[in-house]
Amino acid sequence: MSNENNMERRLNTFIQVSKNITTNDSLKELIQQIIEDVIGAIDKADAGFLLLWNEENQYLEIEAAVNFKEDIYLQNKLLEGEGISGTVFAEGRSMLINTIDEIEKAMSNMRNKTLQYYLKSTVHALMPVSCMSVLLVYQQQKIGVLTIDNFKNEGFFTEEDLRFLEAIGSQIAISIVNARAFYEKQQRALQLETILKLHNQLNETVLEGNGMQSLVKSLARNPNDCIYYFDSLGRLDISHPTSSGDVSFLSDWLRENRKVLQIQQLQKIYKREELFGQALSVQSSFGTIGYLVITGKSVPLDIVGELSFQHAASIIAIEQIKLQEQLKSRQAEKEALLKDILNLNLTTEVQGYLKKQEMIPSKYFVFLVIKSKQHSFEELTQFHLLEEGMRQVFKKEFSVMIFPNRNKLFLLLGAKKEDSGNVQVVRQYIERLQASYKDILVYIGRPVYSMRHLPISYKDAELLEKEMDPIQKEESVFDFQALGYKRYLFNVPEEEAEYFVENILGPILSQVNNRTKNEWLSTLQSYLYSNKNVSKTAEIMHLHQNTVYYRIQQIQEKLNCDFDNLDHLTNLKVALFLYERQEQGTMGNEEY
Repeated sequence: MSNENNMERRLNTFIQVSKNITTNDSLKELIQQIIEDVIGAIDKADAGFLLLWNEENQYLEIEAAVNFKEDIYLQNKLLEGEGISGTVFAEGRSMLINTIDEIEKAMSNMRNKTLQYYLKSTVHALMPVSCMSVLLVYQQQKIGVLTIDNFKNEGFFTEEDLRFLEAIGSQIAISIVNARAFYEKQQRALQLETILKLHNQLNETVLEGNGMQSLVKSLARNPNDCIYYFDSLGRLDISHPTSSGDVSFLSDWLRENRKVLQIQQLQKIYKREELFGQALSVQSSFGTIGYLVITGKSVPLDIVGELSFQHAASIIAIEQIKLQEQLKSRQAEKEALLKDILNLNLTTEVQGYLKKQEMIPSKYFVFLVIKSKQHSFEELTQFHLLEEGMRQVFKKEFSVMIFPNRNKLFLLLGAKKEDSGNVQVVRQYIERLQASYKDILVYIGRPVYSMRHLPISYKDAELLEKEMDPIQKEESVFDFQALGYKRYLFNVPEEEAEYFVENILGPILSQVNNRTKNEWLSTLQSYLYSNKNVSKTAEIMHLHQNTVYYRIQQIQEKLNCDFDNLDHLTNLKVALFLYERQEQGTMGNEEY
């Protein structure tokens, strides 16, 4: 071919490279067309590939090639300095090699896996006889490498071929950078449109009042995705689709990674060293109030997914704040209602509310105090769930109302039938309750048959919870009968109680700072609490039984009493009870 025709063809290639940016629908198609045009403009070229630098992963990856097998070369990644193309990128200089030996030498530093990929991907399954490679650079930034090979054509590449490749390499770099900017702009516009559409869908879901389930469902962009919402303690609240297989694993992961999740960014979840899902904390002015989790094919989320998740988290936070305020208001209303009931302020409004809750007409009423051995009931969102759960347990024979009070609950039961007016019947239902809430302690007030006597049942349950002996705590259900005579000592005037205590226990209380006196008192308390069992008293106090016997003898002498005398023993128990009440500072009126 004449030099004039060759020059014309190369000039046309320059023009075509510039045009391709506006005629191709994708960056990949642009690059493929560029390399085909370049190979067509060089007589001896019959193969080649264009590699672009991946800044994030720090390697060169082949974007397009001619006469190489795509299914193989797409798997190949070149490190900086590896092989001919990697060396050109690392050193920033072009290479022209016209012997097989020199080509093999230049490729000798390639990793074995990379070299095998290269050989398997060539159509000719052999080394080229001639090769030239140039750097693609734009404004002093290296963006990739263009490598052209000659496998079958006679002759070798010339310096003139290399100069043409270098010249057009600059044009290719400009075209690629401009094309990237063009396509990134298009992509951002598309992403923005998608994000706005998703945001509008989420907003409409909330405005229409479709609930959290619909909100969570709308986040699933792929049929194989599973979206979860866990509360602040890592307990599953909602999932779409309904799933239980991975809930335990995800709950444990959330609890273990609470500190990391406080940073409001998506965190990757790994299971057996493989990426399994992503999690995002839901934050509000109250702190962390929940967690959004996604598993499935959409992981890791793209920018659209991330922004949608973050927007959903903001919406959930707002909804949860609204719910918290509603629950606070509801709790305040219940506290006010309980005070009205206990103060016998049974107005028409109060009675109307009790009728609505089916407390009127009940055949009898009983108050329970419920405490947890391990957890508090301070989380407001628990109350509604607790009330519904307890209502389900008791609903066959009782109406149910819950009154939260700091770290415990007051449960009011209204019996629907008279033959349910029995503590044993209540205990049977409590056993069912404990099957669902395994760590609770329950204190049962006495059953009363009139709304006006409710304060009696309430006081029983409250005092029972406060006054049960620590020794009896291995039990989990207590009823009002355990209070016995103590129930009637709470109304003793403070001054009269002080005189009685001094009269009975004075000799061992006169010097409260004296170590011996305190030992007498603690020994007496343990001895009576253990029903005069010396062995158990010694175990409680970590003493030898002989020491306990000696102290008991001293106490009887000091107090001029006989522990085998029923009257003396009763006086001692009453005095100890009143003394302990004084020490606790709880004499006088109670809260309600």
